[in-house]
Amino acid sequence: MRLVRPGGARLAVGQGGHSMTMGEKNDRQGDRRVRRSRRSIVAAFDRLITEVPLEQITVSAIAREADVDRKTFYQHFGSVDGLLDAIADDVVTGLLDEVELATRARVEAAADVTPLRAFFAVLAEHLSQNETLGRGFCEHVPSELLFEHLSRPLARQSVERGFVNGDVPDEELEMLLAFGLGGLFSLYRWWLLSDQSVPLVEVTRYASQLLEGGTNSLLR
Repeated sequence: MRLVRPGGARLAVGQGGHSMTMGEKNDRQGDRRVRRSRRSIVAAFDRLITEVPLEQITVSAIAREADVDRKTFYQHFGSVDGLLDAIADDVVTGLLDEVELATRARVEAAADVTPLRAFFAVLAEHLSQNETLGRGFCEHVPSELLFEHLSRPLARQSVERGFVNGDVPDEELEMLLAFGLGGLFSLYRWWLLSDQSVPLVEVTRYASQLLEGGTNSLLR
């Protein structure tokens, strides 16, 4: 629906009668285009990574697969490395949203379970179920690079979301997260690239046991 101001300027009326200026409407349309092109680029990369190793994937190849120009890619991500960072940050945000809900319930149900210990246990479960970190990524992205991109947002958001309290010194926290996250990624990658004869639930249970045993001294 269109309304015309006394001066002739049109307004777009949305739900609930809220009026938008033409500039606001254009901004929203621009935002939608940005989101759409970003999704196209990420989807194109997801397809390519299942077919070829990371080092063979170029900006031109991604742009061509996404049906966008290289300038659009550079505006969004800057480089293939920047794209990996963006994907990792999105994966971690979605993952920790789920972990946060499950961890809160687990801690409330058992007073002797520390938030950080519950966090690692739940993270092991959810990481193993995350489709984005699938076989294509594990086969074609070097494990140390995958860990590097995922560990940064995981460590940052773990602190921001309060999974770790101030009682753990910075150096011990860095060691704890490096040990816990590195172990989870390595074990999960091993399972994805194996014949998967070991049930995923067993891998998750074993990961939780290993992490809890290895982090006991830091979690008291």
